[in-house]
Amino acid sequence: METAIRITLVLHLLGFASIMAGTLSQMSSFKTGAKVLPSILHGSWLSLVTGLAMTGMLPANGEHVNAISVSVKSVGITAIFFIAYTFNKKENTPKWVVPTILLLAIVNVVIAVVLGMTTE
Repeated sequence: METAIRITLVLHLLGFASIMAGTLSQMSSFKTGAKVLPSILHGSWLSLVTGLAMTGMLPANGEHVNAISVSVKSVGITAIFFIAYTFNKKENTPKWVVPTILLLAIVNVVIAVVLGMTTE
C-alpha cells in the first residue's frame, strides 16, 4: 500500500508542476488576458483525481487524515479545475483567470507543506 501511495503522490506532484508550468509560461500575457493552456486543465484533472485517491488510501494504510488540510486543498484544486475547464476553449479570457489559477495552486502547495495530509 505504501508504494501505491507514493506513486500516487508523484503523479499528484506532476499535476501541480503542470499547472505551475502552464500558468508561469503565460505570465507575459497576464495584463491582456492569458490563455488557459491544456497543461493547466490536464494538470488540474490529474491533481484532483490523485488527491482524492490518496485521501482514500491513507486510512487503509493506518494513518489519520488531516480533515482541514484535505478539505481546503480539495476546494482549491476543484476551483482550479472548474476555472480551467470553463475557460479552456476560449481565445479571449478575462485578466483574472490565469493569475487566480496560479494563486490557488500556490496556496494549495503552502497548505500541503504547512498543515500536512496526516495527523499524529
